[in-house]
Amino acid sequence: MQKRIQNSPFWDQFAKNMHLKDRPAAQISVSQLAPSSFGRVRSREGLPEVSRGDGAARDYMVALQLVQIPFLEQYLGNKKVSQGLYPVGGVSVLSFQERPRIFLPDPFDTLVLYVKQAALDEIAYSLRAPRVDRLVWPLGRPDPVVYNLGQTLVSTLEQPNTATKLFIDHILHALNCHFVCSYGGVTKPTKHATGGLTARQMRRATEFLDAHLDGDIDVRQVAETCELSVSHFARAFKQTFRRPPYQWLLERRIEKARDLMKGSRLPLAEIALQCGFADQSGFNRSFKRIHGVTPGTWRQRTPIIGASE
Repeated sequence: MQKRIQNSPFWDQFAKNMHLKDRPAAQISVSQLAPSSFGRVRSREGLPEVSRGDGAARDYMVALQLVQIPFLEQYLGNKKVSQGLYPVGGVSVLSFQERPRIFLPDPFDTLVLYVKQAALDEIAYSLRAPRVDRLVWPLGRPDPVVYNLGQTLVSTLEQPNTATKLFIDHILHALNCHFVCSYGGVTKPTKHATGGLTARQMRRATEFLDAHLDGDIDVRQVAETCELSVSHFARAFKQTFRRPPYQWLLERRIEKARDLMKGSRLPLAEIALQCGFADQSGFNRSFKRIHGVTPGTWRQRTPIIGASE
């Protein structure tokens, strides 16, 4: 088995339970920016036997099928709960407490999400809704929301330099909100405070984001600087700035890059690094997405103010 990240207790145990250890046909690609939250599990061969299911904390595994599976059996403990074809986009929500197990005799390609009960509780609390005691979704039924957001996570596994920790955290938070509302029975959140950030919270959040232009932070860290929960902060930030934190940060990085291009003759590769981009190609893509032209073209059209190096 190939694995792109080491020393992860959850994924090591997952590989053992799925009989994927030391299997050359299998690969687990785990997010380097959120290693405990999601990974892509692929195998050119089916499982040799029914997987093991260990009882664990009150958390969930959400499996999104990226290719069609001709035949799959799912068990909770020793009880078979489903069998048959699982289509592309099919979703299974499994509580670790119920010792989920599967028999999968065909090759597979699956995005696996590790969803913590504590994160669901926080979202429900922020909505002033009852605690979600159980996530319910028909095993294998497609969910376009999970599929589309899941595809975004898959793309960050394939091209890790194109995403920041803050962006991935934003996608995971959106998925957890969807699970609470669509799988947890919170169909209509009760009314809650909709005010934006205070002037003091705005200053704290923007200063913290400005100090971490590389995006190697998560939403919780920014929320803590404002002394708010993640859900309350994300909602208040968007109301205040009309954009989520990761988008604000990206635009701030581009703004700083424009200032450097106007005020210096630094190479674009160096400007990209100073503004928190992993490489110049990522800088080029983000800049063009916002301004419609590449940084090189923009620089040619813009006179340099001063001549600092």
